[in-house]
Amino acid sequence: NQTQIHQDQPRRQRRMGRERLAGYLLFKLLLVSSVIQPDTLDLLILSSWYTLLSFLRSLGSMAGSSINTAVQSGRSPQAGALRLLLVVLLCDFSAACVCLVLFRSAGWSMLVLLTCDCVLMGVDGTTHAARYAGAWLEEGYRVRLAGLEERQ
Repeated sequence: NQTQIHQDQPRRQRRMGRERLAGYLLFKLLLVSSVIQPDTLDLLILSSWYTLLSFLRSLGSMAGSSINTAVQSGRSPQAGALRLLLVVLLCDFSAACVCLVLFRSAGWSMLVLLTCDCVLMGVDGTTHAARYAGAWLEEGYRVRLAGLEERQ
């Protein structure tokens, strides 16, 4: 019975992830369509944009979750989580710059609407990176303290 629960969990997580992605895309497209009157090409561009951002958001969330789990269990976070987080932050910054260049002619309301998610993702990523740095510093202090205790 326990093995069945463990086998069903990844399926349930994938289904929940797809539902969250669909809900996010639907919400964003409804929000954008209420602010502007997009045509078919605009909707295609916007859905591609928000799909890319949701992918980056899920990768950042995965890295942050890995860092939080390690910190809460008293272990030091893996360096791979920080690397993934830094790549996500770099892609997020690049996406915001590309958005500013490509959609400059669309007006300020459209730029703010599109780059708002980039800013929020940057704040989330920076928070996760700060948590990683705190855990790294704490691990260094723990090692120094253990060395001092051995000397006594």
